[in-house]
Amino acid sequence: MERGLEITFKVADKNEKQITEALANLVGNEFLTRIEIDWRIFHVKLENERFYKVCFTGQKMSKLHPILEKEVREKFEALSRSSKEEILNLYNAEEKKKTFRRQYAKEVQEEYDLWQDNFWAYF
Repeated sequence: MERGLEITFKVADKNEKQITEALANLVGNEFLTRIEIDWRIFHVKLENERFYKVCFTGQKMSKLHPILEKEVREKFEALSRSSKEEILNLYNAEEKKKTFRRQYAKEVQEEYDLWQDNFWAYF
């Protein structure tokens, strides 16, 4: 597996893509001011299941830096507890900054493979 942190979740809202992109981009941009970090958003289809994966990568996103991984998870989790309106209002305000980076959700199809996890090959 590549260096990185993977967060997998479902969104129970009709605007799931918009909220997911807002969450991932807010967290990514916050940490981008502190460290070299990149992130990708995937809308995964696995048979009848649909869910999102957000992957954060970078030199310091590894098991050698557990505190940083914990901070990213905690920030993502804290934001996800906010209301949809709070998330989108914050996102709309932050994305007006010239330095704000956006990633968009990419649709991917997965199949069950009990022998290998090829998820990081999407990068």
